[in-house]
Amino acid sequence: MLTRVSLVVVLSIAALAGACSSDDDAGGSKNTGGAGGSGAGGSGGSGGSSGGSGGSATGGAAGSTGGSGGSAGNTGGSGGGGTGGADGSAGAPLKLSETGLYSDTAKGTLAAGVVEYRPHYQLWTDGAVKKRWVYLPPNTKIDTSDMDYWVYPVGTKLWKEFVRDTVRVETRLLWKTSDTEWQMMAYQWNSTGTDADAVPGGVQNASGTQHDIPSSGDCLTCHGKMKDRAASFTAIQLSHNLGGLNLGDLISQGKLTNPPSGPFTLPGNQTDQDALGYLHANCGVCHNDTSFVFTLVDMQLWLKTGNLGSVKTTDTYLSTANKSLTASNPSTGKARLVPGDPATSDIHIRMNQRGTLTQMPVLGTEIVDTVGSKAVDDWIKSL
Repeated sequence: MLTRVSLVVVLSIAALAGACSSDDDAGGSKNTGGAGGSGAGGSGGSGGSSGGSGGSATGGAAGSTGGSGGSAGNTGGSGGGGTGGADGSAGAPLKLSETGLYSDTAKGTLAAGVVEYRPHYQLWTDGAVKKRWVYLPPNTKIDTSDMDYWVYPVGTKLWKEFVRDTVRVETRLLWKTSDTEWQMMAYQWNSTGTDADAVPGGVQNASGTQHDIPSSGDCLTCHGKMKDRAASFTAIQLSHNLGGLNLGDLISQGKLTNPPSGPFTLPGNQTDQDALGYLHANCGVCHNDTSFVFTLVDMQLWLKTGNLGSVKTTDTYLSTANKSLTASNPSTGKARLVPGDPATSDIHIRMNQRGTLTQMPVLGTEIVDTVGSKAVDDWIKSL
């Protein structure tokens, strides 16, 4: 077990490595552990800072838990009480059926007000198939005065289901319980598919698959780098007509305080859009200017809605093309991105690593995304 000091050193190196990190969420990974930010303790105890519990195999560092959490008697869903913890999970219900996702969990009947949505650009989680739902409290609006970093009303809930190798393994919950606090919890489905149980410590190789359920600390590791935690329910990610609730729907329903005139389109051709969108979804959650990572690695891969005029004026291009590698823990690349040459581009090198401290994304994946990597390589070749 690493000491807290050594854990900080390892995580600082991983942050400085910088190419991509995950989106919408962070799955647990055998390769690396994560460091949770400060979480809210329940009424029975004080919230503390928590390191995310990751896997411990090749190249990884398991996080240690710090701080004292609330007791398991905190109020959660009906009948169960909430889970205590120092990692953002205090007060989360003990059963998925208590979170408000379903009116009938066994039948999969959604509760009133819950709507399915999908992001335009997908987060890679080793081939897992995902579904997502959102609940916005009645008579509330999302604060979109900053179109790039939405602020959600208290009571907002987001769920994400993971199916790996045809097995429904888990469903994750993000629940905004106050202006400054979110509860984060993963629920592992039982063998009969009638309900799912909270697993705040995460589960490795869950339900007989290679899928790792993250701890609540791991969830906070990535979501804690976003201004208001949510990563996939955003302006750019909802700018599509691919099914489910989208940006146009939110505009017409009056759910945004400062609605845009319409959806946003990424610049360039399909090759450009595929790569920019992929980096936005898989890397921008950590590599954005509201994250502490940006103070260490000044790379901006979170696309800005007001800066989509051309590919070469996006922050993604400007902060990577021919930019020197970070001095700490550099790769064998010549620059962050070398136009025309993926093989010597740091982004390509780190995206194609697993089981090392410099793999990117850091969490949620043990298998290289060959399709995503090719999309980025094709883009670099075209520049």
